[in-house]
Amino acid sequence: MSSSSSSTSFLLLGREVDVFLSFCCQTRHGYFQNILITYGIKTFLSYRCLETRFGPISQRTVKALEEARVAVVMTSGTKPCSIGFLEELLVILEFQEKGSLIVIPIFLTDSSFNAEEICQQYPEKAPSWRTALTKLTNIAAEYQFSQNPTGMGLLEWFKKIAHDISLVSLYSTSNGLDGLVAMDRHMKVAYDLLDLEVDKEVRTIGIWGSGGVGKTKLARYIYAEIFVKFQTCVFLDNVENIEDKVLRFKGEEDPTVVTSSDHDWLEIAKARRKHRKVLLVADDVNGIEQGKWIIEYANWFAPGSRVILISQNKDLLVDAGVKHAYEVRSLRYDEALQLFSQFAFNQPYPPSDFEQLAVRAVHLAGFLPLALRLLGSFLAGKGRENWVAALFRLKAKLGGNIMEVWKLMEPSGDRGQEEWEPAADIMEGNESSEDESQEEWEPAADIMEGNESSEDET
Repeated sequence: MSSSSSSTSFLLLGREVDVFLSFCCQTRHGYFQNILITYGIKTFLSYRCLETRFGPISQRTVKALEEARVAVVMTSGTKPCSIGFLEELLVILEFQEKGSLIVIPIFLTDSSFNAEEICQQYPEKAPSWRTALTKLTNIAAEYQFSQNPTGMGLLEWFKKIAHDISLVSLYSTSNGLDGLVAMDRHMKVAYDLLDLEVDKEVRTIGIWGSGGVGKTKLARYIYAEIFVKFQTCVFLDNVENIEDKVLRFKGEEDPTVVTSSDHDWLEIAKARRKHRKVLLVADDVNGIEQGKWIIEYANWFAPGSRVILISQNKDLLVDAGVKHAYEVRSLRYDEALQLFSQFAFNQPYPPSDFEQLAVRAVHLAGFLPLALRLLGSFLAGKGRENWVAALFRLKAKLGGNIMEVWKLMEPSGDRGQEEWEPAADIMEGNESSEDESQEEWEPAADIMEGNESSEDET
């Protein structure tokens, strides 16, 4: 799995463990764990690899596995597997089979295991251990970064894996307050269109809707939930000149050195050449020929591949050849108020003394998820007078225009920055709005007192 977007720091509210780390030996575990931490990922590092005797898995370990979204299992063909590591692997795979845990294997050397000696010592356990190691190998075969790709340094390799894990954790529907309100409703329709059980064709679906409505966020949720089913996964934030970029790598031999910016294009070309099962998401498709080329190129992927095109224009997608399209619409009122409250108050509803102001903010944000997150993050922790001033400025300028929400704000801490940066792809400019004048403050009392005209309450 790969993505051309930048890394995102995030905080999963109420979650103590994002990633469970299980290593067959101590080699490189601290190095990899530190990289995960720089991505804002909370880790639980198991030391079961040091156990050379049989013993029960601790309750602390079980709790960490219950809470984690991802388990990383790192092995080395040159280091022997221990009893502790193999017994823990059995438990990890039980969680994976229940569907509550995504397992990402990392082979530091090759995909072999140094386990035969210990299997011979404990023949009664050998069958279950060998079965578990075989399952781990099969999982690794579907993830392109389980082994270090040719020409990629160790640091870049680990960063690629960390970025993939951040996507899985950040855009998982199990993440409570971090999840997009109404995501379950969107996901159900998207799953029906994707029809993942059918492996006889390469299926392309379209996701369309107005700017800021949540198209890309929905696609990232889908991507995070289903990437493990594919051999190659690529999320393209920018498909400009995609044909030229991919065709640079049409040769049979892979280049010996691949830069980060080239990696996505190489993977797409390699997936076609090797007839792999691919998950390809192309964001911001803004030309019919662009969409046609992606669909035609993807037809050379293996059956069962899925392509998701994202655009603001349904007609563009249809004319490009998309037969299955889903419109992401603005949130319902109750959903919009809940999403806004999560970012403004860190809870799913506004406090009683801010309820009227929160309702006004939701209307001014036009029920658009991006605008609600931006405005909620901006107003979080501010006093009533600041709320009144900000909402009056919006009321005076816009009528629910997301551009005005953007202009109103400046990043404030990681929480605001997280939403501020990706919003630049949607906005036409990022100039700061002018300072408030004294004249704006005086009539702002109308907002606090609830005297706005009823025509604005649509």
